[in-house]
Formats: sequence, C-alpha cells, structure tokens
Amino acid sequence: MIRNIMGALADNSNSVVGVYGMGGIGKSTLLEDVERKIREEESFDWVAKADVSENPDIKTIQGEIADALGLTDIKNKEIISGRAKLLHGRLKDEEREKKKVLIILDNLWEGLELKKVGIPCGYDNKVMGCKLLLTSRHRDVLRRDMGCDKDFSLGGLKDEEAKRLFEKTVGDKVHDDELKSWVNVALDKCAGVPFLIDAMAKRFKDAELYEWRNTLKNFEEFKDKETKYLINHMLQWSYDKLEEDVKSLLRLCVVYSISKPSLENLVRYGFGLGLFGEVSSMEEARDRLRLQIRTLQASSLLLDSEDVDGFKIHDLVCEFVTLVVSRDHPLLVLKDKDKSILELLKDKLNSCRAVCFPYVDMEELPQELDCPELQIFLFFTNKKSLKVPYSLFHSMRKLMVLNLTRIRLTCSPSSPFQFLENLHTLCLDSCSLDNVAILGELKRLQILSFVNSNIHRLPKEIGQLVELRLLELNHCPQLEIIEPGILQSLIKLEELYMKGSFNQWNTMDQTPPTNASLIELNHMKNLRTLHVSIPNSSVLPEDLNIEKLTKYEIKIGNVWGWLSKLKGLRTLEIKSDPLGNILQKGCIQSILGKTDNLLLEQLDASEQSICMLSQKGFPELKHLQVENSPFIHYILQSLSHIHFKMLESLILKNLINLEMICGSHISSKSFSTLKVVKVKSCDKMEVLFPLSVMRGLPRLEEIQVVSCKLMRTIIEADDCHKFELCNLHVLKLHDLPNIKNFFNVGSTLLSSTSYDQVSTQIAFFNGQHVAFPSLEALNIASLDNIEMIWDNQVAADSFHNLKSLYVDGCNKLVNLVPSCILGRLLSLEILMARRCGSLEVVCELQPLNLLDGHPIALPLKKLTVSELPKLKCVWDKKLHHQLKFQCLRSISISRCKSLSSLFPTSIAKDLMQLEVLKIDQCGIAKSSKRKMD
Repeated sequence: MIRNIMGALADNSNSVVGVYGMGGIGKSTLLEDVERKIREEESFDWVAKADVSENPDIKTIQGEIADALGLTDIKNKEIISGRAKLLHGRLKDEEREKKKVLIILDNLWEGLELKKVGIPCGYDNKVMGCKLLLTSRHRDVLRRDMGCDKDFSLGGLKDEEAKRLFEKTVGDKVHDDELKSWVNVALDKCAGVPFLIDAMAKRFKDAELYEWRNTLKNFEEFKDKETKYLINHMLQWSYDKLEEDVKSLLRLCVVYSISKPSLENLVRYGFGLGLFGEVSSMEEARDRLRLQIRTLQASSLLLDSEDVDGFKIHDLVCEFVTLVVSRDHPLLVLKDKDKSILELLKDKLNSCRAVCFPYVDMEELPQELDCPELQIFLFFTNKKSLKVPYSLFHSMRKLMVLNLTRIRLTCSPSSPFQFLENLHTLCLDSCSLDNVAILGELKRLQILSFVNSNIHRLPKEIGQLVELRLLELNHCPQLEIIEPGILQSLIKLEELYMKGSFNQWNTMDQTPPTNASLIELNHMKNLRTLHVSIPNSSVLPEDLNIEKLTKYEIKIGNVWGWLSKLKGLRTLEIKSDPLGNILQKGCIQSILGKTDNLLLEQLDASEQSICMLSQKGFPELKHLQVENSPFIHYILQSLSHIHFKMLESLILKNLINLEMICGSHISSKSFSTLKVVKVKSCDKMEVLFPLSVMRGLPRLEEIQVVSCKLMRTIIEADDCHKFELCNLHVLKLHDLPNIKNFFNVGSTLLSSTSYDQVSTQIAFFNGQHVAFPSLEALNIASLDNIEMIWDNQVAADSFHNLKSLYVDGCNKLVNLVPSCILGRLLSLEILMARRCGSLEVVCELQPLNLLDGHPIALPLKKLTVSELPKLKCVWDKKLHHQLKFQCLRSISISRCKSLSSLFPTSIAKDLMQLEVLKIDQCGIAKSSKRKMD
C-alpha cells in the first residue's frame, strides 16, 4: 500500500491522493509510515502534515503547515485571513521556484475549504501548485469535496500481519500450545482492525487461560454483527474495569479532545473538577494525572503518544464515550454542522454536565444557556470580536471549570461571572479583557490563566482571590501594572508564570510604591514554581527567598531568548550588570547549584573560571551557555573536584580571552555526560580538548567550532595512541584560518605522504589516530589551511555512516573525495561543494589506490557544486566505469566556468531516478550536448 500511494504521488497527473476506510483501520498509522518513507527518500522538497479532525481548528492547521515550511512570520498574525494570505504567498513562492510540496491532511470528516487555510486552489476547491495526501472514513469526502484524483481503500490486516501486531504486545505467549487456538479466536473476532487487535492484545497480555476463555465467550453474541458493535463492547469492557476517578478523566479527555490538547490544561481542568482527590499540591495532581493517563493507555482508551506534553484519543473512543457513556454522564461536544445552539434539544443542554464548543463557526453567543447541571464549559473560537453576554452563565451555578479562548470581555454594569460561586478554574487565554476587576468576586477560584491576553493592569481586586494555587500571565506583553500588595496577598499560590509579560518591578525602597516588588514573593510560603523576567537587576532583593523553588525560569537583565525550550525544570539566564554583582547575591547563589539550564552573559571580572562562580558547584547543570564575557579564561580550572558531571551541552560565544575549556588533568567524571559542544568567536583558543579529556567524553554527539582565529587543532595529545569518537554524529568547522588537521601530537603536525609521492601534504583527518564510526554530517567552511581532507591512512572503521558532506570556501583543496575514501562512503546521500578556488575535481582516482574493478554504488541523492572556477570535472574520467549513481535525483551545477563536461554516457545511463538537472553559467552549457553524444 505504501508503494502504491508513493507511486500515485509521483504521478504528475495526480495532485490529490486519498486513503479511506473505517475508523480504527489504521489510516493515520499508514500515513505516518508514508510520511517517514517520503522524508527518507526526499521525494518532496517540503512535507507538511496537519490533523483536521471532526472540528477543524483552522488556525492550528495553518500553524502546523507553516511550521513545517519554516514560515515563522505566521506567529505574528492573529487573524485567520491574514495567516491564510501569508501561507498562500509562501506556497506560491515554492511553486515559482519549482519546489515540490506535499501537504498531508489527516482525518477529514467533511470537505476542508483550502482557500480558508491558505492552500492555493481553484474555484472548485481543487489544489493548485502542490500535492495533497488525505485520509477520511468516507470516499465521498475525498472525491466530491476534495477533488481526489486517486484513492485507495484500506481494509483489515491479513492474518499474518494481524498475528504479528497481536504478538508485538502479548509476546511469546501466543506460541503456548494451550493458548494458540484462543489466539486465533481472538484475531478472528478482530476482523483485521488494528485498533481492535491492539485493544484485545493489551487485554490479554497478562491474562490467564480462564480469562481468555471467559472474555471471548462473551463476544459470541457479536458473531454476525458489524465490527463497530464489537469495538464498543470491547471499549465498554475496558471502561467498566476502571476506577471512578479514571473514568471521570476519560470523559474529560473526550470533552477536551480538540486538535492539540495539552496535559497542562487537562490537569488544570481536572484539578478544578476535583478529579485528583485530596492532593496537597499542583505537582502532586500532575503526578496523579500521569498515572491515570498510563492506565487509560494500557486499556487502549487513550493512544500511546511520544508527545510528553499532550495526549491522543482515538475517534472510536470519543464516539463510544459520547454515545454510550454519556447516557449516565451527559456531555456535549458541539459540531460545526450544528448550525445553532438554539436548535439543540433543551432537555439535552439542561442535563449536560460537560459542554465543549471547539472552534465552532458562530456569529454570536446566546444571551443565556440553560445548563443548571453544568460543571465544565470549554469554549474555543478564532473570532476575537465575539462578546460574552453578561447573562450567559446565569443558570450555571454548579460550574467549576470555565475556559474562554479568544473572546472579548467588555465592561458592563453586571459581571457575567457573578453567579459562578463554585468556579475553581478559569482560563481566559488569548482574550481581549477590558475589566479584570470583576474576577475578584470569584472567591473560590484556584486556577486563573490569562495566557496571550490583552491585559494592561492587574487590579487590587485580584488580591481577594486568596484560594489561588496557580496564576498564569505568560505572554501578556501589555501588562505593565500589578498593583502593590496583590502578590503578597496570594498566600496559597504555588505556581506563578510571568514569562514574556510584566517586568516593571519596583525596588523595595520606592515610596510610594507604584507597582509590585519582588520581595512580595517572600509572603508566598507555598510558591514552588516561578517564571519571571527581571530586566533591571537593581530591583532584586538580597534576601529574596527563591531557594524553596523546585521549578523556575528566571531571566535577569536584557537577555535575548529563553532556554526554556530545553528539557529541564530549572532555567536561569543572567546578563550581568558590571555594577550589580548579581552572581554574588545570596538569592542567586541559593539556586545556582540546582539549576538545569544556565545562560551567563557579560560576566564581571570577579572570577576567570566558570566553575568558581557557584559556591556549591554545578552538580545538576545540564546545559551551559556563556557569551560576551571577556574576563573568562577557563570554564573548568579546578583539578581537585568533580565539576559539570551532568552537563550535556556546552555553548561558548564571543569569549575573546578564553584560553581553553579545561586543562589536561581534570577528574574523569567531569564532562562525562557531554553530548554537544559549540564554540564561536573565541579567538585565543588553540585547542578544543586535550586527548586525555576527550577520552572522558564517551557520549559526545556534536562538535561545532566557528570563527576561532587561533584554533590550530581539535584534539591535541602527548602520544599517538588510537582513539575512537564512537558517538560523534555531527562535525561542523567554519572560519578557522589557522587549523590544519583534526588531531595533533603536541605542537607537531602529523604528516602523511600523499598518493602522488611528489610532495608531502597534510590531510585534515590525518592518519589512523582517530576513528569516526558514527559520523553522519561533515560540514567544513573557510578552512584555508587544509590541502586535503582525507589520505590513505584513515582509520578503517571511519566514515561508513557519513550521509552529508558540505565543503565551502576551502581554497587550498584540489580534490574533494579521493578514491581511497570512496569505498567507505556507502551511506553518502548529499554532497555539496562551493567557493573552493583551487578545486579541480570532486572525485579523483589515485594512482596508488586503484579500485579492484568492482563498481562502487554510491547512494548519493543530491549533488550541488557552485562557484568553483577551476573545476574541470566532477568525476575523474578513470572512475567513470567504477562508480554508479543509481540513486541520484538532483544535480545542480553553477558558476563553474572551467567545467566542460559533466558525465559520460556510461554514468548517464544509470541516472534513472534523476528528477532535477540545473546547469548555470558553466562551460558545460555550450558543450554538454556534444560531450554527451
């Protein structure tokens, strides 16, 4: 099936390809496999994927497509039409550049209006300029609504496939003699439906024989009925086994099953509903939620997901809960096809305990909804002009959780919240709020969120919300005033989020105070999580009690960007004030030792070594970035203690006096977990690491060294013992004018006699001293001192996994890939060379390294060479009959004026997969036809 779909996409007569089949049959999984294969084979320049779902959120769909295209500007556009225009323009640009774009739209329930999203199309909604790959339960949706050119019906798995899937979960038990027959019975009931097979397998994974017999006997009544009945019976069986709190969580997941649900919102809703019992803190509630999520996944009621911040629920489970479970626990998820709320049966709304309006296209909200039993109301819209009538919640006296996303809350004589005495969680995200003071009457409120909202002032009335456990003000850049005394009134607050938001802190001695001061945080005895920005370090109190924090993102000074994208609970970013002596303050010292992610910029002259900045060392530090600090000479200088034993990434920028990262004689456990090293503009560094230190970095995966004027080698040793960089995947070296080779012994450059036996040249990867068994990407640029990259002494187990080779601005290079290394590059897919003034040939045959006559089949897919004025040929003519390029798909040659021929017929006849051939401003342009003949 995968090959059929890829074949249909490759056919130029097809612009829309679709897959249809019943729910649970595996359409989404199939698309994931197709997407992975397409990316591996690079058959499209861009691949974007979005989940459409039964209630499409156009804004999220646009965001997912834009993200895949690298269109970051869309984040600055709020209005859907503006985002669509931006996306449309980008896709048209790709079309003009003749780039191939595939957009995958999964799970269409009805036709999607492409113009509204920003995908170029005709009047009939037929896509133009790119290709679509779609899935739906209904063939009519694909053909009638989306103009599908080629569609495929996905049926159940074949017997052997079904058995393998079942065995994947159950294990070797399927081979037990006493169970074999029952395995066949179970698989027969599943009818090849992957969702059902997975659910059945999880049910029987730890079951005894009597449980198999009893369960399968109960399924006998469904022998002649549709598979859907069996699915619902299986789901009912799993549901009945759950504890009541887990059942309640599942119902909440169904109510909140928008296209991009988050676990953080789920815990806030669940906390407001009291689903986690008598938990002592928000963090304990999160722990309880994770356990319940795992229980639901084990029962196949939630899908397994790699997304640690979200959850996935299958449409079949949503349908089961909505149609079956909701008979006892009424809930309503409004569909876009429900034209008006007023058309809904009054008795249904009247009995509902949970209601969600997920991005339903509504012009206005009704004046009132009669929902006296309602406990949770989730409302999401993309129309910021939508106003909330003051009487909307009049009957919702039992409401405990309320989410209003992207609405407008205007000033009015009466508050729409005045009757919500039991409200525990209120999320007003991406809203326009004229009057926040009215929230002060919600005395039982425990969670309050204003993420991305238009709010200018936090008034004194918020200080009345003394039951608050969580307050989120992230990304409210217009918030400039928090009235003095509010924060210290919130004595039960556990979590305060103010990232990208308020930062106008008063100093303690300002009289009279006009804004909040940081010392107010000391009154919050329960505060454990803090995200805050402090541009002016002078407002930071010496005795600020932040040692109690277990999670934090604290930004001091005008530091650009957040490290919060990195994994870790505790992030600290400091741009030092030369007069502030920030790092010596007791409050900062109290958290330095437990910080996960640390950014330091413009450090003062108090210390020359980073390891000495913290009195407790850095035992928990995983990511360290140091920038623009001329007084720093070392990162680690101490020899007697273990430092940075948990460090995974080290980034050093513009440290003009940094002499070395560390000396040779440090503890073997220091840096032992390091994976990434990036060094830029450190002009006094001559060596990245001594060999004795490099031997202690077994996990190192990536090295980047850029613009270091004196860097002469990456590894320096006192002896010539062999060494293997067993996990190094990426090596990037740019603008290093003094470097000649990767490995030196002392200050002596190792030399090798090159194949021409005339002169002695120094290869960059010199000799067999260092092996690179796992290197996948090699990127070198502006290394004007290197004469050759490889010689014939390279370690035998090196470069077999190299996938991409990029060389730019290396003006002494005469050839790029000598034949001595060709036989090792059996994974090379991308080769790019540009601006190398002396390069005459890309692949050259060495007289003393004749190949054995067997052709080498290189998996090269993309070849790009440009601005090589002396390039005479890409392949040495003696190699023509010894190389095959059957995977080559793209060749681009430009500004190579000496190039008179590209390849002979012997190579051309093997280029069956070639899709792109570009030749521009080359000598070959005039003579290529003659040469090919």
